[in-house]
Order: sequence, then C-alpha cells, then structure tokens
Amino acid sequence: EITVNKDLTAGPDASVELKRKHWMHTFNGALQFSQAYVSPNWYQGGNNNLNMLANLAYNIKLNQAFHSNLMFETNVQYKLGINNAPDDELRNYSISDDIFQVISNFGLKAFNHWYYSVSAVFKTQLLNNYRKNTNDLAAAILSPGELNLGVGMTYSTSNKKNTIKFNASVSPVSYNLKTCIDTKIDPVQFNVPIGKKFHNEIGSNAELTLTWKWASNIEYRSRLFLFTNYDYFLSDWENTISFNINRFLSTQIYVHLRYDSSSEISNNKWKYLMLKEILSFGFSYAFSTKQK
Repeated sequence: EITVNKDLTAGPDASVELKRKHWMHTFNGALQFSQAYVSPNWYQGGNNNLNMLANLAYNIKLNQAFHSNLMFETNVQYKLGINNAPDDELRNYSISDDIFQVISNFGLKAFNHWYYSVSAVFKTQLLNNYRKNTNDLAAAILSPGELNLGVGMTYSTSNKKNTIKFNASVSPVSYNLKTCIDTKIDPVQFNVPIGKKFHNEIGSNAELTLTWKWASNIEYRSRLFLFTNYDYFLSDWENTISFNINRFLSTQIYVHLRYDSSSEISNNKWKYLMLKEILSFGFSYAFSTKQK
C-alpha cells in the first residue's frame, strides 16, 4: 500500500511513505459433506451414510519482494473426516481422517533460485480412533506422531503470473522421530520398538510441492515427501484438486498415496502401498494478504 502526502505548493519536498507488508498470510477453511439414503427394501441392499470433512489450512511466508535473500514459509493444516458407522455396535460414528500437520522451511539464498535450507515437518492426529466393534485404540494423539528435521538445499520458483509455484527441498542429513506415547496402542505398527514410546532415526529426505492454478476457480496442489534411513523407504504423495463454484461453495478431490516398506500391515495385493481418496462438496472460505 502506498500513501502519498503531497502539498501542491511544496514542490520537490513532497514525501512518499511506503507501507511494506513483510508477511503474507493465507487462510482456507472448508466444511464438506456427502450423504446417502437407502430404503430398507432397496434391491441391492446397502446402508445409509453421512460423511463430513473439515479442512483448515493456514499459510504464512516472508514477502520476498522485500527480502529477496531469505525464504521462510510455514503451513499449518488440520483435516478431520467423520462418517456414521451403522456396522459398529459401540459407536455411532467413525473417524476416517484426522491429521494435524505443520510444515516449515527456512532458507538463505545461495544462487539463482537455490537456498541453503532447514526444513521441519510435524504431524499427528488429535482424536482417539477405535477399531470397529471394540474398545481397542487404533490411534490417538502422538500415537502415532512424527517429527522430521532436515538440512540441505531448496529450489524455489514461480512463473511470471504466479499461477504455478514449485519448491523442491533435498536434505542429505535428516533426523526423524517417531512416537507412540499411548500404552494401549501397539507401537510396532508405527515402527516404534516394543516397550518404547520414541524411536530416533538418521537418514535423508526430500520434499516437492507444486501449486498450479489451472483457472480462476480451479487449483491443483501436490506434495511429495520422501524419507529413508537406508534400511526402509517412506513416501507420502498428497494431491488435491479444488473447484470453487462461487465464493462459498466448492468441490474437492483428495488423493493420498503412501508407501512404507517398514509397515507391519501388508497383503498380497497392495504390499506396502496405501491409498486414500475423498470426493467432497460443501462450504468453503478463504482470505489472503495481497502482495504490494
């Protein structure tokens, strides 16, 4: 924002005050639903179902228009999916998705689009999740939990119209902490040794993020995270396509692919590959700081 204080009689001594926006903020919130009703005599059978997906995302980053040699960005996201559970005799609902995630990246410019960087990723779920028709906990807060810290280089670029943004971080040295603090949950399924609540690892990681605005109301976001301790390999690939119908209504397709060669849960068909897909429709709201 530029404010010009000018006295027409003052001549060349007129002053110009530039109000800089050093931090750029973006918030996105969505509450989406899917519902189905099946009459008791429906010829194919089936169950009534109601699903809700809440998604909150906040982004803050340093305005590189005024800090061209520095890079700082943090993303905070919480996603919660709940659906009714007609097959569960103990509960009326089940949790299909519950993840709280913080991703930070700090960099000091090296050359061109490259930065020396330090990255941090933390994620866990916040609510208790139970196995169907039992009181056995499947997951809880910090069970599992994961913290990854990496040191390396980051490549960051965007096109002139700012419709495509791409970041690639490579950390040859990476520290990974896994947690399972709830004693009612088997820690082995999260690669934490029996009788332990924490497991430390040293390895390498990489993260690639892409934001591509296909049109004024259609956006594609992708994040690929890779980690290895040279004994096992882990990858998370999240893809989201958002279609905004108007200011408050949107449709979203979310596809999450995960590969974990250390997982205890495997079968002949999927092996260590896991897939989650969600198609939702509902209310959304967003605001952001305009760059000056």
